[in-house]
Amino acid sequence: MRNAFSSTLGTSTESEPAFFPWQRQRLLPLLTEAHERALRTRRAAVVSISGPVKLASSPPPFPAAGEPQLSPVEGCATGQGQGNEEELAATARPAELDPLTCFAVGPALGLTERFYWQEPEEQRILVGLGSALTLEARGPERFQHLANAWQHLAAEALVAAEPSGAELTVRNSHPLLFGGFAFDPEQPRSALWAGFPDGLLMLPSFLFTFSTPEPTLTVNALVAAETDPLALGRDLLAQLAALAQALQARPARAVSPAVTLASETASSLRLEPLLSPAAWMEQVAQVVSQIRRGAYEKVVLARAVRLLRQDGIFEPEPALQRLRTAYREAYLFAFSRAGRCFLGATPERLVEAQHGSLETMALAGSAPRGRSPHEDEQLARALLSSRKNQREHQIVVQMLRQALGNLCTEIHIDPEPHLRRLRNIQHLETRITGRLLPGRSVLEALAELHPTPAVGGFPRAAALAAIRAGERLDRGWYAAPIGWLDAAGNGTFAVALRSALIGGQEATLFAGGGIVADSDPASEYAETGWKFRAMLGALGMDEDDNESSLR
Repeated sequence: MRNAFSSTLGTSTESEPAFFPWQRQRLLPLLTEAHERALRTRRAAVVSISGPVKLASSPPPFPAAGEPQLSPVEGCATGQGQGNEEELAATARPAELDPLTCFAVGPALGLTERFYWQEPEEQRILVGLGSALTLEARGPERFQHLANAWQHLAAEALVAAEPSGAELTVRNSHPLLFGGFAFDPEQPRSALWAGFPDGLLMLPSFLFTFSTPEPTLTVNALVAAETDPLALGRDLLAQLAALAQALQARPARAVSPAVTLASETASSLRLEPLLSPAAWMEQVAQVVSQIRRGAYEKVVLARAVRLLRQDGIFEPEPALQRLRTAYREAYLFAFSRAGRCFLGATPERLVEAQHGSLETMALAGSAPRGRSPHEDEQLARALLSSRKNQREHQIVVQMLRQALGNLCTEIHIDPEPHLRRLRNIQHLETRITGRLLPGRSVLEALAELHPTPAVGGFPRAAALAAIRAGERLDRGWYAAPIGWLDAAGNGTFAVALRSALIGGQEATLFAGGGIVADSDPASEYAETGWKFRAMLGALGMDEDDNESSLR
């Protein structure tokens, strides 16, 4: 017999709907406790409950208003609670629950705010659906404002894990927020980036975590004094039911890249620059002249192109699937809100904070990949010996060393840069580590590190002034921090490079290059062209096509 709050991720032995049993057993008591706390303190409390993705057969309906809620002990006695785990639950194998499928079902369920995060080689994948809590901040102090707001909420959070008493590791702790930031909060914003503020932290209503040994689901909620915990519990369980039914109805793999590529040929796509090549190269020449006069050492100039579809609309899922296939060594991200999706595959991790340790990287100096092993090796040797690229790289290393001096002790820097090779481009990379000072968090690290000379320039203030005065582009969240953090101050943020903002039939792609004293405008323009290739390929183009072929 089907009830209003039954759901399934698979088929039970009795052909009845199934459920996540631990959610039903633990959710309402936790919501009730949070409500009682909110009444006492007059402050809202975050509730976060996590457990493995398990299936259970035909649970009883969520109690109606006025009906008693069975405790786990009472439920066991009557057969309506935990029962026999072997009979009621079976762990879903990771292969049966594809992360992109979880991401794709959100809009149909009204969960339009979504986040996708994938670490290199799929070591860890996070998928967030819906928003239980959104924190926004504006202006230069945005990192500190958000750190303070989250610190107060995290201190009062009620957290539970299944099985009861399970140890929460730092890598899997919760609650967990997704975050994104604008490159420059002092730059006027255009309508293109509406809904993407200077600083944003979002606590997802539902979080899927894919890492060893099994996928987990976290349900988050914000409980205020005026909240009805019983009604909130019923709403959450109804959403879980709809979510599980939607996942059951979709294929194991959200999209097939081969199928979607067949309908997206070059004839249906048109590319146009937001600034003409001649105008952008003139910008580069002017910056080189100013550098030679001593105004600054380096400025990163970005440019954008607009890709237009003549039929259908751009969807993030096919693009993410192609990036998952082609760029497994990169950080993949997608943040959907306000009718748009910002997504990409970036090689650059800005910062990772775990167990009091902090790690960052200098990633600057670039060259294309070769068409043969011999050519590839030649290009790599040329990059390693290039005075221009080595100078650009050392500027980034120097700034990161200075910034970490305000955050860390025991700073260690690789003695020499090594190659970071991606599918169509290679970079110089230097790894830098340190021990965070007591009380410092990953958001405070972002405030010190962003923007690095790799995406802004050096010295920072002078380079930002030059970008504001001459770039003629609203970068929005491009080249800025994007990632996640948890209640303990741990987290990982990447630099949002190799990225695009998509909405409807239009996609805006971004790329930039570091300008130093001996930069050549034509070479810098060509380098930005290489950097567009990842997202052009993800959106349906052949990566080997150049810009002129699609105008």
